[in-house]
Amino acid sequence: MHVTRVFLVVAALALLVVGCSRDPVSGPEIPVTDLAPTGFDAELVAGEIMAASGWEFAPEVAVPDRVTHRDTKCLGWILDWSREALAGDVFHYTFLVQVGPGEFDRINVHRVVKERRPYRPIRTRHSIFLQHGDAVGFVKFMFGQAAPSAPDDHAAAIHLARGGVDVWGIDQNWVLVPGDVEDFAFMEDWGLDNQIANLRIAMGVVRFVRLFSGGGYTPLNLLGYSSGAVTGYAYLNDEAVMPPGHRHVGGFVCADMNYKYGPELDAYRLNNCADVELYGDRIAAGDFVEPIPFQIVGELAALDPDTESPIFPGFTNLQVALYFGAATFDLAPYHPTWHYWGGTFDAETGFPVDLNFTSIDGATDFMRTGCPWEALRFIYDYSRIMCDEEDVPWDDNLAQVEVPVLYLEPVGGLGESGRYTLGLLGSEDIEIATASLLPPEQVVMDFGHIDLWTADQAPELVWQPLLEWINAHSHHGHGNGPRGHRN
Repeated sequence: MHVTRVFLVVAALALLVVGCSRDPVSGPEIPVTDLAPTGFDAELVAGEIMAASGWEFAPEVAVPDRVTHRDTKCLGWILDWSREALAGDVFHYTFLVQVGPGEFDRINVHRVVKERRPYRPIRTRHSIFLQHGDAVGFVKFMFGQAAPSAPDDHAAAIHLARGGVDVWGIDQNWVLVPGDVEDFAFMEDWGLDNQIANLRIAMGVVRFVRLFSGGGYTPLNLLGYSSGAVTGYAYLNDEAVMPPGHRHVGGFVCADMNYKYGPELDAYRLNNCADVELYGDRIAAGDFVEPIPFQIVGELAALDPDTESPIFPGFTNLQVALYFGAATFDLAPYHPTWHYWGGTFDAETGFPVDLNFTSIDGATDFMRTGCPWEALRFIYDYSRIMCDEEDVPWDDNLAQVEVPVLYLEPVGGLGESGRYTLGLLGSEDIEIATASLLPPEQVVMDFGHIDLWTADQAPELVWQPLLEWINAHSHHGHGNGPRGHRN
């Protein structure tokens, strides 16, 4: 959420950082929710994933001939894939999927799932699709796998999979852009509509895979975290006016985000308006990318903590990382007390000196997973939504959104400010899971925005309530697939 304001403070840091055909396959017309502008065919891509991974087609599912009679291993949409063991019988699959004609028109589709035997994922009606936010991709949901300082299984995706949930997720295309790219003209139009399109593509593929493998074609629960929740709200806004058979989302989890500001926080809404002007000017000048300093801040703090910072002379690299993480409200004024990690502050200087729920090593490990770039137009678009002073297309149908909703509310993150948007929805089934470990007067030190995925207490405070909500809000039965598929 709003890491860009922080990025501007450390902008100078960027100066320190230096087999099968891929031709698209045409096929019969398919529902609009499964069709990308390039002619992407979610059903065939799902078949390609099934063939590549060796997953079994469920014998009771009438898989269409156009899937089974093609050599789906060589359709060319799946550029690469991998499988890795995580914890016990939980495995992680990653599929690099080409979604358009450009070199960087690609996303990762992830699956974390229990297997009853090798390459045989369990069948379950419980599902969740995870949409990441700014700066760090799907890896945030796999924290323990990427953080040497944390247990390997300290990860939300693993916790949910152990609980019998079929966990899927995405890396948006900008997450995958290499650090050595210099010409970003291809990012010019990578705004919120790009995010929505990628999300629709990925969820369409996932539903077909679940159908083919016996999990059913029922809608998915979608979790959006931070700016990923902006993508989620905008996606729900689109689906609200689509025919029910074309909708992919059956339930929504907003993880610590506000889409609109309530009147009591109008001064913070206006900060977004200032950003709209700033980012609009940059885009008009031909600047389409936002450098992400997460990785460098984390690297300096982890590898050379006591050396004077090249970012803020007079402070050490570790002090800068702690300030960046625990005093985020000073650097990015979008909420009076919001911060990435709950921290302890020196009584005399007011400077953060420690973290309360995530270890310092854990925080720097998390920062080091950051990607190098983000699409500036996406940040511009979501700032326009929150500024709320122009007519944008992503909020017209909020009152028609009627899916069940869970709000994950770390009180030291965006906290209660996210509740205002909940009141704009048409949903009657809305729950709030609040994560707090300190009294109200210590909110500035309490459970923070990124503590959701990294804190020692996250499994009990956040992941278990999420698991219970998923179990209570998964669609019963296996459902019907499109064009008469049944299972």
